[in-house]
Amino acid sequence: MRDQTEYQHAQTFIATHLPTHRNGLRVTLTYAQSLDGMISRPGQALALSSRASLLMTHRMRATHDAILVGIGTVLCDNPQLSARLIPAGSPPCHPQPVVLDPMLRMPLDARLLTGPLTDKSLKMPWLVAGPNADPERRRRLEEMGALVIVIDDADEAGRPRLDGVVGELEKRGVRRLMVEGGAQIIRAFLGSPHLVHKLVVTVAPVYIGMDGVPAVDRALPGIRPLTYEQFGSDVVMVADLQTQ
Repeated sequence: MRDQTEYQHAQTFIATHLPTHRNGLRVTLTYAQSLDGMISRPGQALALSSRASLLMTHRMRATHDAILVGIGTVLCDNPQLSARLIPAGSPPCHPQPVVLDPMLRMPLDARLLTGPLTDKSLKMPWLVAGPNADPERRRRLEEMGALVIVIDDADEAGRPRLDGVVGELEKRGVRRLMVEGGAQIIRAFLGSPHLVHKLVVTVAPVYIGMDGVPAVDRALPGIRPLTYEQFGSDVVMVADLQTQ
């Protein structure tokens, strides 16, 4: 009963502050951080969000066509990127997982690949690779069921540029893209404010300390907060990024 009440709160919050738009691809950048601005510890999965804010995040996932993370998040957390916390009785509405994986390091036993084999409501991941990805690795991942998207417009390290990634996803029918992390992806999108339509940050009432990984590591564009709301013990902020 409590989950149902908190889920209804999440539905109202998202419908009000993240409404559906008809034109073009819209990017929602979202992450959870500690009071001292940390999102994880090096090489460790770190659960920050309360149950209520997790329900809000899963409702937000269900309202987006696709959810994007970097390969570092997959290697560290082995996530499903599903909307599995939506209460029973609601039809499954899992987003399309997208992994920015320049060199195709996705493990063949990752849950993103094995989960859809047993749960047909889940979708096989799209892997966004750079021009230097190993063709044999691509073949093996495609045999598992993944879709590999190669983007030639890359930086010196072979990482696809975000404008090209977003443009390719839009061509493939994505209209609402949720970007969840990890740190490199968050920083890259914060550094490209023209791509981000809404910023959603969950702040948990904990300190991580100096050994944590910060969400922000350099000067970035300012934000224009639109609203704050409490979910369990956490505070969630919705904001616009300033492009100038």
